[in-house]
Amino acid sequence: MKTRQALAVMAPTAVLTILLVQTANLSGTGALTGLAAFILLPLVLHWVWRLTIPAYRAWSDRLSQISAEIANLERRIATLFDKYRERRKGERFKQAYDLTRRSVRDLEEALAIGMYREQREVFVTAFMRRGVAVRVTASIGSPYRCSAADNPSRWRDHIDRLGCDEIRQYHNHPVHNGSTRPSPMDVKTSESLKVLLGPHGAKLRSLIICWNSLREWKVFEYDEAGQCWIHFEFDVAV
Repeated sequence: MKTRQALAVMAPTAVLTILLVQTANLSGTGALTGLAAFILLPLVLHWVWRLTIPAYRAWSDRLSQISAEIANLERRIATLFDKYRERRKGERFKQAYDLTRRSVRDLEEALAIGMYREQREVFVTAFMRRGVAVRVTASIGSPYRCSAADNPSRWRDHIDRLGCDEIRQYHNHPVHNGSTRPSPMDVKTSESLKVLLGPHGAKLRSLIICWNSLREWKVFEYDEAGQCWIHFEFDVAV
């Protein structure tokens, strides 16, 4: 729709500009005339087409509506991000976003915002009891790799000591096209962690967070076989 509207304006603008420049060259003002025409003609043609072409007017109105909707969504996302202060230099990720004692949805919201700001992969392990994070560790890696903040061989002890019924292992892929999949290394890591957890292996959930261009996020869950599915999708319009 936007492309059609642009073509409807810019194609005749180009033709008229060429004609005006050729005419103005006779008096030596071709360059100035061409610049003025290229700036002003799209504005004039836009309003002429709106008044005379119903289809163009419908495209224009719809584009204005879409632009207003996107601007509203961007404001709502910005308000949500502003709820969380940015991590200070040298401050630990889990402290900056106060990750412990959060429910699953609150935890994932804080992670999605914090991880987006880092623009690097962040590895977070959340030990859950009845849907609340009772212990959280986090480490910030590179744009393409991250690892656990603590020794996974001790996770079994933490599960027993805290009475956890679930352990959620999160990391992010810093992509903004709204989709991702676990890498071969992600799958291998999930498999290794389940082995280390022994009898608690079934409590492990491996998850990846990514975003779209509006900063809305998706949480994908995957297993040690490489199967991947959407666990949660945040839609700011809902």
